[in-house]
Amino acid sequence: MRRRILAGLLVAVAATIAIGSGLRSETVAPEQPIDFSHRDHVRGPDQLDCALCHSGARRSAFAGIAPVERCIGCHRYVLTSNPEVTKLGRAWDAGKTIEWVKVYALPQFVRFNHEAHALGGVTCDACHGDVGSMNRVARVVDLTMGWCVTCHRDRRAPIDCITCHY
Repeated sequence: MRRRILAGLLVAVAATIAIGSGLRSETVAPEQPIDFSHRDHVRGPDQLDCALCHSGARRSAFAGIAPVERCIGCHRYVLTSNPEVTKLGRAWDAGKTIEWVKVYALPQFVRFNHEAHALGGVTCDACHGDVGSMNRVARVVDLTMGWCVTCHRDRRAPIDCITCHY
């Protein structure tokens, strides 16, 4: 039994290393269905906090993305003639969600919890970079096992395998 568990962990570690190199070859800044500028929303006159749109980040495992309802709350009145806002309005009128393209994706055997990191004082930019300066969000960090373990060591966070692989 112990050998099977150990063998399973070794396979998971090897897969993490192999997948880690695959993360670098994926699209770094995917085109989105709506050309949403974080720069305009975060650095512009509104200076919106990440948690407004990613409300789950401080209270659940997943950060989430704002529903169309939240966006249209302002954009029903603001910049209504903007072509990208028009796309948003069409989605709202049709009762559809926006199919955003993920910028970061982890292998299924990795468990990441945004809430735990937020409560641990890890800021959004530690993993996502200075999103407020980006028009199109780009992956700035390769979320390989080595990168995560280094961060955990630097912050004196647990590095036991079960922390991320359960």
